[in-house]
Amino acid sequence: MSEIDFAAMRRGLAALDASAAHTASGAHRPRVAEIFAPEAHAGALDPHGTVVLGSRGAGKSFWAGVLGNEDTRLAAAKAYPHLKLEKSFVRFGFTGLDNDGSVSRPTINHQVPPGEERSRGVLLWRCVVLRALQSALELDPALRPPKIGAMMADYGDPEKWEQACAHGNDALRRDGHMVVVLFDALDGLATDWERLRNLIDSLLEVAWAMRGYPAVRVKMFLRPDQMRDLGLRFVELPKLIAGASNLRWSGTDLYGMLFARIGAIEQPDAGAAFLRLLEAEGVPALPDTLRGLRAWPLTQDKTAQARVFTRLAGWYMGRSNKKGRTYDWPLNHLGDGHGEVTSRSFLTLMIEAARHQPPPAAGQALSAEGIRHGLRAASRVRVDQLALEFPWIKRSLLPLARMQVPCHINDITARWAGTGTIDSISNAARDSEFLPPYDSGGPGDSGEKLIDTLVRIGVLAVRRDGRYDMPDLFRVAARLLKKGGVAPA
Repeated sequence: MSEIDFAAMRRGLAALDASAAHTASGAHRPRVAEIFAPEAHAGALDPHGTVVLGSRGAGKSFWAGVLGNEDTRLAAAKAYPHLKLEKSFVRFGFTGLDNDGSVSRPTINHQVPPGEERSRGVLLWRCVVLRALQSALELDPALRPPKIGAMMADYGDPEKWEQACAHGNDALRRDGHMVVVLFDALDGLATDWERLRNLIDSLLEVAWAMRGYPAVRVKMFLRPDQMRDLGLRFVELPKLIAGASNLRWSGTDLYGMLFARIGAIEQPDAGAAFLRLLEAEGVPALPDTLRGLRAWPLTQDKTAQARVFTRLAGWYMGRSNKKGRTYDWPLNHLGDGHGEVTSRSFLTLMIEAARHQPPPAAGQALSAEGIRHGLRAASRVRVDQLALEFPWIKRSLLPLARMQVPCHINDITARWAGTGTIDSISNAARDSEFLPPYDSGGPGDSGEKLIDTLVRIGVLAVRRDGRYDMPDLFRVAARLLKKGGVAPA
């Protein structure tokens, strides 16, 4: 057998897209070659599942995009034939993007004045769903959909809307089809807690009501902290949450995704080198179908994964096992405060590890120092991406630089008090029109409420002794210190 070209594999891995970020539609929508579907994520594709929960970077927009675009949906249909995705028409209800058929925030603001979210909001979401249903029935992309405002004027009578839905539902069922209306990026609906809460509550009410129309399904992609922080009041919410799918990645799933991406690298020399490595380890080549991929040893066998990754990166993160195994180390250092590792952070670490200079010793594609460098890069990306969702996050972290964790709550609040952080965040939220970190109308100390928010979104974690810690995933980019931990860049 010829020698394995680890340098070629390193170049191929370094050339992958380090952002690993997707939108439901548009230029960054998912591609068929990127689909890796752990069994636990099948619920994200199931047309009958109403709520899908996942942290930022866990794949909510990815799976919304897989469903919402025909090429990826049909590829997924072959991997999960029991879901009958080939029989589903999928339309976007809200994505925060333009030109994909979904309703825009300016339209929502125009049609639903403040204070009318629980009345006009229900009518708006009914019309969004009905427009998607009618679009699926017409199947003519040349036809422009009716304006939401016109539909709201026309379907103010609930009985008329019910008759239209029943007619469309019956037409779809006759042909064995279904329409699925997707809602993603729902935090972009409003910049006020009460308005956002009521708009999502009204959407949940409509989603629940659609149970009476079996061929029409509503599917919502939400963050777990949204469900906790918003204080949603919809009475049937516990039933929806009980049946929700959770986009959590196990370590085996993450390594399976990594090896699937390596196996699909386009550079011929990298692909050939990986194939020789698999042959040397007695692992079959990457299957050419999604169904085959689900049964591939490197997507489900931790022992096989560890054996192959050790060939790529060596055994340990130092000269001995005191620093940990290379296979375990990324999983142990990429978790947030809830212990969750996202696919985006994992891929970023591995890709940036491959890009690190100097290159590793001969016979390896990755080095221990490269993996530590990858953590620093993944931390920066994670905080930058988190700032898109929570524009206040960097203002809250900046005053904590050079603080050592774990620490007491007073250490954190004193830094914020000395830098005017709370007032700065409040003023910025008001001036820039983004959702503040907590509902300022509720009781309690502002500093403690901000800490509670950071704990809920996983940026801080509470230790058993009551002190606060910050996971490496955020700590490194925020430039906090920890004894024995990876030093900030």
